[in-house]
Amino acid sequence: MNNKTEAITLSHDDIKGLLSDYLYQGRKQESWEIEQIQVEDKRLTAKVMMTSTYVSGTDQGGFHLTIFSTLEFLSQLMIIYAHVWAGFPEKTREGWMIESKTKSVRVIRNPENIQIEMDVTRMKQRGDNLYCIANYKVTDDQDGLFEVTLKGFLS
Repeated sequence: MNNKTEAITLSHDDIKGLLSDYLYQGRKQESWEIEQIQVEDKRLTAKVMMTSTYVSGTDQGGFHLTIFSTLEFLSQLMIIYAHVWAGFPEKTREGWMIESKTKSVRVIRNPENIQIEMDVTRMKQRGDNLYCIANYKVTDDQDGLFEVTLKGFLS
């Protein structure tokens, strides 16, 4: 292992050898679909299914849900919740993520049974903007767990 603290310049070829195949190419292969949503007061539950996955050659366990896909569908669920809350039957506002906090507690391995619980801690309208803060639990049927907090607004 090289523990030198001096400056190093990496060439294009050096960089290519260090790239994560998932981040560089595999991420683009992933897609998901929201199968169902239930909204009741300050709570949304949903089921998501990966429709296309990427499996890393270095992960002996096969598929694992990444935080990148997770943030995509959780953001989409926040957009949907805010539109339902405001009584908009169609998407009419652009969503903006202000802040996110993620914790991967246990790996999520089942791409066909991703369950989401969204608990809204704050939802308000200021002028034309809708602001939302929510805590999420993302699970599967194999004891996987992500905990996520998102703050966002629609304008």
